[in-house]
Order: sequence, then C-alpha cells, then structure tokens
Amino acid sequence: MKVLLINPPTPSMIPNRDYYLPLSLLYLASALQNAGVDVNVLDLNVFRPEQHGDPTRFCETIIAEKVSDYKPSLIGLGCLFSGQFKSIQSFSENIRRTFADIPIVIGGLHPSIYAAEILTNCPYIDWVVVGEGEESTVELVNTLKSGRRDLDKIDGFAYRTDGKVVVNPKKRFIPDPDKIAFPAYGLLNLSDYYRDTSDWNNPKGLSLKMSVPIVSSRSCPMRCNFCPAFMVMGPKWRSRSAKNVVDELEYLHKEYGQNHFSFMDDNLTFDRTRMLDICDEIAKRKLKIQFETPNGIAVGTIDEEVLSLLMDAGMTRISLAIESGSDMIRNQVMGKRLSREKILEVIGLTKKYKELYVIAFFVIGMPEDTLATLEETYQMVKDIDVNKPIISNAMPFPGTKLYAQALRDSLFLDELDLNSLWKTTDIYSGANNKRFFLKPYGLELSELQKFRGRIDTLVDEIIRVKSLSFKK
Repeated sequence: MKVLLINPPTPSMIPNRDYYLPLSLLYLASALQNAGVDVNVLDLNVFRPEQHGDPTRFCETIIAEKVSDYKPSLIGLGCLFSGQFKSIQSFSENIRRTFADIPIVIGGLHPSIYAAEILTNCPYIDWVVVGEGEESTVELVNTLKSGRRDLDKIDGFAYRTDGKVVVNPKKRFIPDPDKIAFPAYGLLNLSDYYRDTSDWNNPKGLSLKMSVPIVSSRSCPMRCNFCPAFMVMGPKWRSRSAKNVVDELEYLHKEYGQNHFSFMDDNLTFDRTRMLDICDEIAKRKLKIQFETPNGIAVGTIDEEVLSLLMDAGMTRISLAIESGSDMIRNQVMGKRLSREKILEVIGLTKKYKELYVIAFFVIGMPEDTLATLEETYQMVKDIDVNKPIISNAMPFPGTKLYAQALRDSLFLDELDLNSLWKTTDIYSGANNKRFFLKPYGLELSELQKFRGRIDTLVDEIIRVKSLSFKK
C-alpha cells in the first residue's frame, strides 16, 4: 500500500514565513514505514508557490502530477494551523474531482478542533485524525489493507457512517515518546530548506544552513485558560529522555551536517533535571550546535543554573511566555502561577548574556482586562527591555476555558460568526493579531484599539533600538 502525505504551503498571511521541515508528517511517515507501508512526502513549500501568479492552481498541478506518478492508495494532508485550511479544502476538492477513488484523510490542530464541522461540510474529505496521529494513522492504514471497515475502533478518528458524522475521542497517547521513531528525514531533500542565514544570531560562528525543528516532549501540564495545546497532544506532559533527544541532534549534526535547531516543545523546560541532562549530554558529546525555543519557555522553570547550561549548550534565542504585566490577569485569570518577582529575576539573568536574543510573549484583550491591567502590561513591556516583545490579542479557541467563558457571557464581537470558525483562515493567524474577537467586561472596543496602537508604537521603538545595539 502507498500513502502520499502532503504539506500545504504556508499562507501568505503569515508574517514570519520561515519554512520548517513538516515535522508532523515526517513522524507519520516514519510510523507508517515501520508498519511496512510505502510512503512519500510532498512539501509544497519547497516549490515556492507564492512566486507564481496563481499559487493554488500551481500547487494543484504539482499534486496531480505527483498522484499520477506515485499512484497512492491513500492521501493525507497536514493542517498544522488554521491558515492552511483554505488550501486543504481546495486541494482535497480538486483531488476528489481528478482521482475520485483515492480516499483523503487530514489531521493537525485545526482539524482536531473542528473534526465534526469539517466532515459535515466537506464531502470531499473522508476522514480526520484527531490529536496525536502516529498510531491512529497506522490503524487506519491497517484497516484499509485488511478490507475491514470497522473505523469505530480507531482511537482519535472522525468518519461518516449512515449519513452521520462520528468522532471517536482521543483517549490513548503514546506513553513513552522514546519509543517513537525519529522523523523520516530521508524522505526529503534538506537542501530544499536551505536559506540565507547571514543575519542569524551566530555567536559560535557555525556554518548555518537552516533550522531543524525538534520536539523533545509532547503537550503541556499547565492549563492556561486560552491555550488549546492539550487538545491535540493530551492532558499529560510526556517527554523523551535526554539521551534520546541528543541522539537525534547528533544524528542530524553528523549525518546531515545540521548545526541549528528549533525546539518546538510546548513546555521544553518543565522537567528541570531532564533539561540539565540534555545540556550535559550535548556537552559530553562535544556537539557544536546552536538552538532556539520559538514556542516559548515557561518562565517559572528558569533559574541561573538552567540558563547557564542552556547557553553553554548553544542556545542563541529564547522566547519567554510572560503573557501579561498584570499579576491578576496572569495568575487569577490565565492561570499562569507566575509572580512578577520571578519574571524580573529571569529577565535579569538573561541580561548577563549579551549574545542571547530574548523574545517575550504577551496577550491582551482578556475578558477581565481593564485600562489599569493593560497599563501594567505596557509598563512591563517597557521595563523588561527585551529584544522583541510580541503582543497578541486574546484568541477564542473552542475547547478552552476562555472560549466557554466568552460564549457563556456573550463576549464575542458581533462580526464573529461562530458557526464559520471551522472554515476560518485568518482568525487564528499571527498576521491578524491586531483584530479583537472579545469585548472585555469593562472596556469599549475603541479603548482596546487605542491601546493596541499605543503598545505597537512602543514595541516598534524597542525593536528598532535593540536591533542597533544587539551584537550577533
């Protein structure tokens, strides 16, 4: 049996369009290979569709040629974030018209949240894998190979039967991530992802060609009221051992000549001992590498020893998930359990490393926000003086406490059609982070918009000044 996995292009609305390897599809490919399945991965990003007049038509032509040549028995499309779903719809519909007999399955964060709505409204999509996908995808392939149709037994899976949509909830998650095979890197040509890295922070002066994404743990044990991470990877934080993580780093370093990595974990440093062990293992093997943490590190897990060893191991850029300058919003509302004192302590520690580029994440527009709490965030952004503050407006992800609260108290702005969130391509996009979706209890929308303009001006000035003084 042949399976073709397709990664749709990163939409033009995304401001930071760095092309990472499609890690989730490479994990699926590896699991399928180990199950004896012939797999091919098609990443449409490497064809730079944005450079063509009609990117969608261009991609559909590439897909058609690939399907005609490879002749898969199943096509899977990855939808990492909502901005890709419009492409998923178009590609799936076109595949169904051209190759009517080949079933289509999709997966990722967006489909996991909206599985029922997608299957109700998109007849050209056959199935949805919900949440962590390796075992469920192998189960689906084995079911198809056997000729059985007992889809009801597949964990974390949505399908149709007798004209109705059924969603099997995700109940089983791989308990020991060390048993998950490394991504199938050999299915892609890594040179397709090489880019100009001359402006990267490179204190070790290494040869940098790209940044390889690494996932050393899955999910997050915290329950910030706005975050949907647990909906895909489950309620429990599951980690790979330090040896297993560094085995992969060493493999990529020695076999593929890669020196830069991006840890994409939702909570990389949650286990302090494990994090220290990873750093020690990198040092013991004398790996000359550098890495960043783009998804944000829990500030409360950082202390002087942890930061020192991270720096010794090769960290060049750290993203800190602060979220709010207001103690009340950050802790009582969001549930961060993070004191102002700890934030300032960690910021102070980062100042000791002039070669470290520091990013800080903040969220504004929470239901309980007031002019006073917003001002606290403004002052904190100003006071901590990091290289790049990133301000996002509160996003209503279905399944989160924030969404339930907004629905209960009618906080959604009238322009937001809740029945159409499943097909939205821009609401959850970083390019749309200046749009407000919720009206706080004690603020007018005009007040939020005015504050957004004010803090954006501050952020622009901070980034400008810091860029002049930061030495790479």
